[in-house]
Amino acid sequence: MKLIFIDVDGTLLDYESNLPDSASQAIRETQKKGNLVYICTGRSEAEVYDYIWEIGLDGMIGGNGSYVKDGDEVLLDQHISAEDERKIVDWLQARNLEFYLESNNGLFASEHFDDENGNRVIREYALKKVPFGDH
Repeated sequence: MKLIFIDVDGTLLDYESNLPDSASQAIRETQKKGNLVYICTGRSEAEVYDYIWEIGLDGMIGGNGSYVKDGDEVLLDQHISAEDERKIVDWLQARNLEFYLESNNGLFASEHFDDENGNRVIREYALKKVPFGDH
């Protein structure tokens, strides 16, 4: 038996979040051979949508390593402290930076994230991403 870890964005999914049938098929085929397949991603569990889980994944390492799940069992779930969270939010707000907080039970946007400030941040981030195949 082998353990196989697959990244999500730009690997399992393309940059438009499409899941190719070939990826689902390849995962199922390798599982039929007795292997276990996990996703290893910066995403929180809240961002692993049902259509990804429906492949039949065996678990995940998420939140940049802060969350580990094997089947239905959570093996690791690290959080930042409420004090550190407050410091981060205060720092961002003092600089008029929009943000969202990500957790395993949801994504929580700052008050004006959907306004022009939040959209500007997303545009700048998207422009810095290297499209698949262009590196």
